[in-house]
Amino acid sequence: MASDAVTLIMNDHRIMDQLLERLRSGDEDRQPVLDECAARLTAHSHAEEQKVYPVLAELGAGGLEEAHRGADEHHEAERLLHDLQRISPRGPGFDDRLEVFIATVRHHIEHEETVVLPALREALGDERLAEMGAAFEEVRVAELAVAGIRV
Repeated sequence: MASDAVTLIMNDHRIMDQLLERLRSGDEDRQPVLDECAARLTAHSHAEEQKVYPVLAELGAGGLEEAHRGADEHHEAERLLHDLQRISPRGPGFDDRLEVFIATVRHHIEHEETVVLPALREALGDERLAEMGAAFEEVRVAELAVAGIRV
């Protein structure tokens, strides 16, 4: 199911959007959804940081700064999510912290989809994007398998 890096990253973003809406709705046990968010965020972040951001950094014209920004945003989202995992989803303050986490993730997604991914698509040919996609997916799938998620 290999595809280009941009498409795979955007697919991950849509999955995360769905998980965030499930968390926000509170219609189900939030702990398993938080756990899945953590697994998917970690897998996505590691795959991007290992296989996409180094290429972005080599593009010049702000690519290195964008790579650092993306990694910093991943780390902040992971920290916020770990904070959420340590408190009860029914406890005071959970919903407020959840909204901060959601805003952080959505800000990152929006920036990536409006600035970073279009720059990659413009700078790299289809073949290179497909190679990056295969490398991204390999890391992502391996990380998800460690968390018990099959894709």
